[in-house]
Amino acid sequence: MSNLYYLGPEETFSHRAATRMARPGETLTPCADFREVFRKTAADPDAAAVVPFENTTQGTVVEVLDLLAATPALRVVACRAVPVHQHLLTKDLTTPVARILSKAEALAQCRATLARIYPGIPLVPVASTAEAARLAACDPASAAVAGETTAKRYGLVLRRPDVQDATGNTTRFFRLEPNAHGDAHGVPAELPPTHALIRAAIDDRPGSLLELLTPLRGVDLTFIQSRPIPGEKWKYAFFLELLVGASGQPLAALLGAIKAAAREVRLLGAYTITTQSSLPDDAGTTALSSLRAMIADVDSSLLRAFAARSRFRLNPGLYAHAEPIDIDTLARAFAHGDATEQTRALRRFYLTNAVPYLALPGDDPEPRAALHADTDAIAALARRFRFASRVIARKRVEQAPALRAAAQTGDPAKVEQALLNAAVEQRVLERAQAYAQREGLSEQLAKQVSWLYRDYLLPISRLIQVHLVLDDR
Repeated sequence: MSNLYYLGPEETFSHRAATRMARPGETLTPCADFREVFRKTAADPDAAAVVPFENTTQGTVVEVLDLLAATPALRVVACRAVPVHQHLLTKDLTTPVARILSKAEALAQCRATLARIYPGIPLVPVASTAEAARLAACDPASAAVAGETTAKRYGLVLRRPDVQDATGNTTRFFRLEPNAHGDAHGVPAELPPTHALIRAAIDDRPGSLLELLTPLRGVDLTFIQSRPIPGEKWKYAFFLELLVGASGQPLAALLGAIKAAAREVRLLGAYTITTQSSLPDDAGTTALSSLRAMIADVDSSLLRAFAARSRFRLNPGLYAHAEPIDIDTLARAFAHGDATEQTRALRRFYLTNAVPYLALPGDDPEPRAALHADTDAIAALARRFRFASRVIARKRVEQAPALRAAAQTGDPAKVEQALLNAAVEQRVLERAQAYAQREGLSEQLAKQVSWLYRDYLLPISRLIQVHLVLDDR
């Protein structure tokens, strides 16, 4: 059996990525740090490694870039884009949070959200998200930022779901293998559309970077990053990721052109990027009752955002450009659209359907604060609707026979009926009204918020699930 090394311990995001990128017969082997990952992989001709390369929120993992440059014995052979869902985990739901622990990169991905939810609470970097969970399991006053499967391993509960700042938070992971050639030798003359990662060192003189990039005119440059060259003061190497093949220029020709403009060029790897589904790995293993408790927490945040918006007037002139959208189109966006499509559809829905339930007629003297409140409310609504994919994953397990029978008919109305739980929805309506009153809304406005749930939020959540069931048959 060969080893597949990764940054441990188990239940880190690197571990979960490694489970997806492992090949038959490989044993997942954790390492204490990235240096150990590279050292052990380079020393074992049968080994491989999985390492994070880039996060959409925090950018490049520069230590990995530097180690790639320093380890010519390894090359990149595959890349996987993995959605990252960061949750706040604690020993229980009642002990006040005194500190929040996680790997530094994970804390950075959630910094703004955590500052809003827990102002003044210190963020404490530790070795990994799994180590944060282990420490939180020993101290009820400590919270960990980590994935949901980590909670199960260490006996923690989900205190706050999805605390990452950015929608669509994603990390790209590289699979590394020993480089049989040690350089660009053996590169095929033609490649299908794929990516190549190149390191090029240039001279410190005016125009040298322009000379390096000029041969790449017409080539899709998907990544560029400079890093200092160790031991050479104020001199830099550039890491370039190119989409090759699609431009019609073979990789070998591009490398030759770059070499003419640089004093040192090395191909670090050629690979295709695989995108993992945005549905959390553990969506099907979380009990439906637990998901409902999580949704209650999301609703608490949503009602705070609604209450903040209700302090301002309707300001109709701000939204004259907004076009109405039917709820089925919105539901389809959240069932199968990307983050951009979801945001555009949700903004149209919110401005034309939700705001009239929340705001009194008229205009504010200075509407800027209302616009900020709108932004927060739209983000909270997006979190609410995205939970539908997690709920349906569990309903497929707990309500399998009835749901499967309804899906086989192909009738959306029958699927929706199979999904409907009138008692649960009634409790949601009552909870929404109670939360709204707790946030200081008048009795009438609290009723209107409940009606917003009744008329739109609950039906849209059901429709998202209907589309997920019927379109995935």
